[in-house]
Amino acid sequence: MKNIAYLRISLVLICFLCCLKFSWASNPNPSLVFSYENWTYGDTTYPYRKAVIAAENGQSSPILVVYLHGGSKRGNDNERQMKEQAILTIANYLSDRRIPAIMLVPQCPDSQTWGRGTDEAVRNLIEEYVKLGEIDACRIYLLGSSMGGTGTWYMASAYPSLFAAVMPVAGSPRFCDSNRVANTPVYTVMGSGDRMMSVARVNDFVNQLKEKGGKVIMDVEEGWGHVQTCTDSYISQRLDWLFSHARPRAK
Repeated sequence: MKNIAYLRISLVLICFLCCLKFSWASNPNPSLVFSYENWTYGDTTYPYRKAVIAAENGQSSPILVVYLHGGSKRGNDNERQMKEQAILTIANYLSDRRIPAIMLVPQCPDSQTWGRGTDEAVRNLIEEYVKLGEIDACRIYLLGSSMGGTGTWYMASAYPSLFAAVMPVAGSPRFCDSNRVANTPVYTVMGSGDRMMSVARVNDFVNQLKEKGGKVIMDVEEGWGHVQTCTDSYISQRLDWLFSHARPRAK
């Protein structure tokens, strides 16, 4: 009987440890909290989530990091967009390196898409943080995957002097102006097995940026499909490159 009791206790302990390990893997930094916020522009309210990372007294002004989600996360619940793994990957990168940052994750309404009709709303949300003096206006970064990657290309085209650097992942620069995008450092990632986005189109646009003197890196991950590209592209080496850039300060 004692052996059976010990076995039961052991099994319970193993299950507990496995659950704890899974929870830790899902969010390795439980101290990160994304508050619930709303931003109204015109007649539309955009829910967004906000995290303040390593913003301690005496440190430099936080950088501003904006992440645009993919098309399946549209809505107004202010929850669905947070299911993208890239968000915690980026937030944990900033937290682990104690980079003072404010990270915003807006949610696109069902009737809209990033880059078409939402540009001004996102820009005005960013400008609100600039006006409040809460962030370093020379270090504003935009990242996004899938629809968010396309939106990142579009935002860099629409506002060539706004971002210190951008990272569009698995997105399309179709209809973007290479002359304008060339003003912003770009790190783009595509998957060779992506059937939703054209690697050739992105490669052609990247070559145009290079011809115009743009600072751009393009990685094509062999065999990666659309989902894996959106999930696994945000490695530390790429984020190191992205966050090393800053806009010149006014004299």
